[in-house]
Amino acid sequence: MKAIKVTAAVILKNGKVFIAQRSKNDDLSGKWEFPGGKIEASETAQACLKRELLEEFGIETKILDYLGDSQFDYGNKQIHLLAYFVEHLSGEFILQVHQNYKWIHPEELDFIDWAPADIVLAKKLKQKLTKE
Repeated sequence: MKAIKVTAAVILKNGKVFIAQRSKNDDLSGKWEFPGGKIEASETAQACLKRELLEEFGIETKILDYLGDSQFDYGNKQIHLLAYFVEHLSGEFILQVHQNYKWIHPEELDFIDWAPADIVLAKKLKQKLTKE
């Protein structure tokens, strides 16, 4: 089974990290994630992330540095998640797909009920932020 390539946004603002909660009709309902989405055949990971954040939250963004990746086998599908740091340029965060969102302190990363593919990314992010 070929892994589905998906992007994830790490948005930092005022020392906090943006996370979103999967919708009620989702397989992973209630789990938290770094938002993003499936990369379409004709797009780069960065273009995908910019498009997904506009569609899902109505925000304009600038894609910055690559954080890292995570691979997870959900049984019915394999996900290859590519995470990038993202700068929020404009727009209010309006939920289109997710049921909730919040800004958390980096110390809280260990205590979130993450979607399985996002756990590795949360650990990578915490390591990076605690080094700086």
